[in-house]
Amino acid sequence: MNQIDFQHPTFRDQIRFYILVFLSFLLMSVGYYLGVSSYILGWFAFCISAFSVAGNDAVQTVGTFIESKKSVHWFPKLAALGGLLAIVFGYAWWSASGEVHFHRLDNFTPPSEFNFLQLIAPIVLVIITRLKSPISTTFLILGLFGGQNIEKMLTKSFLGYMIAFITAIVVWGILVKVDPKEYYDDHMPDPRTERKWAILQWFSTLFLWAAWLAQDAANIVVYLPRQLSLIELTGAISVLIIALGIILYTNGGTIQEIVTEKSDIQWSKAATIVDIVYASILIFFQKISNMPMSTTWVFLGMLAGREIVLNFLTYRDAPYLETFRKVGKDVLLASIGIAVSIFIFLLASQFYPEKTSFLPKFLK
Repeated sequence: MNQIDFQHPTFRDQIRFYILVFLSFLLMSVGYYLGVSSYILGWFAFCISAFSVAGNDAVQTVGTFIESKKSVHWFPKLAALGGLLAIVFGYAWWSASGEVHFHRLDNFTPPSEFNFLQLIAPIVLVIITRLKSPISTTFLILGLFGGQNIEKMLTKSFLGYMIAFITAIVVWGILVKVDPKEYYDDHMPDPRTERKWAILQWFSTLFLWAAWLAQDAANIVVYLPRQLSLIELTGAISVLIIALGIILYTNGGTIQEIVTEKSDIQWSKAATIVDIVYASILIFFQKISNMPMSTTWVFLGMLAGREIVLNFLTYRDAPYLETFRKVGKDVLLASIGIAVSIFIFLLASQFYPEKTSFLPKFLK
């Protein structure tokens, strides 16, 4: 039996996918215009956003894990990551009186009802993810719920890109100097050493997964009531675990190519170090403020700095233009994502001015 290549779907697979997306859009539209309660529509949007947000951001959280653990069956990976997800959400729910957004929505007023653009934003995100664009879910989703915060989110995100970029240059610059042979293009790790790092990578992935959940879970749970009952919490966790299972089963989907094409990321040691550095940067920004930020930009900044310093210090026969092409493509796609997010927000400000009256200065 041939293994399905989820990163390069066939034309028939694409047709099936977009039919399913269209049906979701149609169902959401009918429900909205028939006056279905915001509570039900919010849960429907949550189910879609659970898959779309996690699917788009999977490349930055479990992307390296997926890439270096392709030989491992998807179920053990789901058991570990899904179990930690339940623990993290359960702790947040218990410690914050039923809230599971980790204080990331403290500056966002809970909507009394959802407008149409807020509800279809996760569907738009599903399509963009399918097109391999690492769009910022923070801007696309949360921007529609608190336009007055976009400027602060942009500032924090761009700062995150620069800090991640510089951090990557320093960290991998030191690592290359310590052991340059390990980062050459033709390097093959020792099997015994690789097995040891493979064990450590499970822990580094769980560390990163917990850090990401604390930062970006707000992008998903924004559609739910701020305070959840135990039954609602159980339902939310179940939906998220199902979405995670689909992502792991499909090996990250089409957007996984962003990680696949990066240097030596398929080895456990390289992936482990990426996870630890990225998670540490996320935790650093969590301590600075509760304002949401684009973790996508932080991840791309780290990958860009890493790819450039490895190229300059080890791959001297590789064309520098190719390295900058990879980095530039990621930035371009992410920038397009921001442009799409701002365009959707501007549409919302025109159709629902009473709900988006606080335009940021650069949009006035």
